[in-house]
Amino acid sequence: MIKPHERIDELFRENMKIIQSREVFSYSVDALLLADFVTLRKRDSIIDLCSGNGVIPLLLSHRTDQPIEGLEIQAPLVDMAKRSIALNEKEDQINIVEGDLNDIKAYFPHSSFDVITVNPPYFTPDQPLKIRDAHAYARHELLTTLEQVVSACKHLVKNKGRLFMVHRAERSMEVIHTLMQAGFRVTRTQYVYNAPKSDSALFVLIEAVYHSKAYVKVLPAFYIYDNNSEYSKEMLEVYYG
Repeated sequence: MIKPHERIDELFRENMKIIQSREVFSYSVDALLLADFVTLRKRDSIIDLCSGNGVIPLLLSHRTDQPIEGLEIQAPLVDMAKRSIALNEKEDQINIVEGDLNDIKAYFPHSSFDVITVNPPYFTPDQPLKIRDAHAYARHELLTTLEQVVSACKHLVKNKGRLFMVHRAERSMEVIHTLMQAGFRVTRTQYVYNAPKSDSALFVLIEAVYHSKAYVKVLPAFYIYDNNSEYSKEMLEVYYG
């Protein structure tokens, strides 16, 4: 079950375990925040794009009994995700597909899902790149772009379906513009800060509905740490419930 350089970490609130590796990939706080931001209805069909080691499908599986699909391009991460799914006995609920979202039509039919989640690469290719390949592909737009991610979401989403995305705060206007150009309407946003004293936000959490006319609801700022450099009450809730 475990390969060299791998470890098993706890998903405390969900009482699950996940296989991780500093050499290949470990999820970050943004994945936890995205999963927590997602709202699910009883019969929602769900897909997670850029799935990495499967952390978001695992987290969401705690909140629904519906099948969850995942799509990830890097074979080592698909392997890690499948072993974590087996470790938690979720093989009957979660399925991870190895594939390129730029070829999305080869894997999933048009208008297949009520809910799409995606933690896409944040950084453009011209930004500094000093990390290993697996991390580079996960964090930099080397294999796909924001426009291609949104295009894949447009193919997958049902009418009035919901897309949940986390991205870097400094690209938030670009993300919103790209979503609107593709027919999505942003209906909920939340900016995430390191602490109340931070000068600027780190991330933005976005919910967008396909073919909606609803107005956006801007949620209060989310702080990862409090002014004493301890996890905030809200962050502890995300981790431990």
